[in-house]
Amino acid sequence: MNLDDLKHFKEIDTQNMIGEIDGLPRQLADAWALGQSLPLPPIGAGGVARVVIAGLGGSAIGADLLAAYCAAEAKVPVFVHRDYGLPAFAAGRDTLVI
Repeated sequence: MNLDDLKHFKEIDTQNMIGEIDGLPRQLADAWALGQSLPLPPIGAGGVARVVIAGLGGSAIGADLLAAYCAAEAKVPVFVHRDYGLPAFAAGRDTLVI
């Protein structure tokens, strides 16, 4: 297969994955803008005491990246939960579940 043959890629790319990849920067910018507009409770002191991000398989990769990125500076622990349901400690108003 010639990896430089974009015409052939378009023929076999029936779900437009190349378009999705090309659109990733726009998707990330849109997600960032949306995240900035959401009202979140304060961190600590009666607000969020921990963050639990739930995902399975590929859906948890973004969570792993986020947890690794913020680990050194996060004021609360960020957990990635890769299972069905939620852990018992994820209950209560002081847990932000994503």
